[in-house]
Amino acid sequence: MKALIFYVSVIFLFIGCAGKTSTTTDIDEVSNIIDISAGLKNIQTIKLSEIADSVTFIPFETNSLSIQGQGQKSIKFSSNYIFYYNKYFDWNGKYLGAIGRRGNGPFEEPEGVYNLLFTDNHFYSKGSKFIEYDISGKPTGKLRYLYAAREFKSDDFLRNGAGFSTVGEHFAIYSYPTDVYFFNKNFETISHRRVIEVDSVKPVYLNIGDSRCITYYKDHILFYSFINDTIFYVTNTDLKPKWIVSFDDPSRLSKEFILNSQELFREVSIALRGGLQSLENTEFIQLTDNKHKVIAVYETESYLFFKMTEIIQFSEPRGKLPAKPYIVYYDKRTGKTVRVKGSGFTDDLLGMEYFYPQLDIFDEKMITYIWPFELLDYIDECQAKGREVNPQLIALSKKINREDNPVLILVHLKSNI
Repeated sequence: MKALIFYVSVIFLFIGCAGKTSTTTDIDEVSNIIDISAGLKNIQTIKLSEIADSVTFIPFETNSLSIQGQGQKSIKFSSNYIFYYNKYFDWNGKYLGAIGRRGNGPFEEPEGVYNLLFTDNHFYSKGSKFIEYDISGKPTGKLRYLYAAREFKSDDFLRNGAGFSTVGEHFAIYSYPTDVYFFNKNFETISHRRVIEVDSVKPVYLNIGDSRCITYYKDHILFYSFINDTIFYVTNTDLKPKWIVSFDDPSRLSKEFILNSQELFREVSIALRGGLQSLENTEFIQLTDNKHKVIAVYETESYLFFKMTEIIQFSEPRGKLPAKPYIVYYDKRTGKTVRVKGSGFTDDLLGMEYFYPQLDIFDEKMITYIWPFELLDYIDECQAKGREVNPQLIALSKKINREDNPVLILVHLKSNI
């Protein structure tokens, strides 16, 4: 408990000493309203061909250095490279190398390198430190310690900082759920934005949905504030509100819960250890069960896509099925919002059951992946049942081996022109 009190106190100390600070969002600044509440009720079966016109594949090169394990949600995309933890590939899937090392040295990460950026001909990683690397992947000597493993320091609020991104000449990090911090290329803090005014900032429980708060669209970086449902464009040192998401449905996770989730989670911890109170009766479960949450927002030429999920925390020990994510999308041309029925778009382009962009929506492409053994088993099953298999899938199957790295599936969205 003393550690938690100290954690909170150093956050306030650092915020008080930070450079330029601005707070809150004025809804009057924004005229664009996206009605998620209406979209949740407007459930439709949507064929993939209604919004997309083609599909391509990127098989990741497989060799002794490039082998990928589980954890494909860690695959991240940039205009230059595709990152898998510290490995990086080009957009043809060719393995190019690895950045950083796991270890306890000054330019190593105790838990490994997994949060990479490339900008201005340099790589950057954010873990327990900011580290800069040259184009060959070697440390340049520039770094900043963000926290110590066994002690709390004033930078410790960045321990769970999410959405490490490059913004012009600077970097931005989201400290969930209320703050965004900006840093220059020397890793100095230059500004801070609080997205909503609160009385206090406490440690929060983070594990609700596979949240991705920052995404990319052309030259814009989108930041979605989960706490006040505002979509911002990230500028060099601040946030510019672009859309207000109208999410007044009673199924929305409350702001009060987000801000107090760590305290509420203590009851859950006791219940999981066999305490007298059952897990079902904890306030944490009662406030989250069957609520809905936006876990990512992606902008494209014609749409804004919302990945959403129903919340069923600790489903396995409670004997419940885990909730599956789903898609809601907003059509910029019509102003209508639709929830896609089922697990995703009906796949009438490849002939598979459905398509869901598990990884990203980037550069007018919805992206998921499939393991070669899954594809080969699917083809065998179809052929055994006398079902026709898409020629693209047959052609792909001849280029891969069962033990290979996964294959990216890129669904290309139709142009608005």
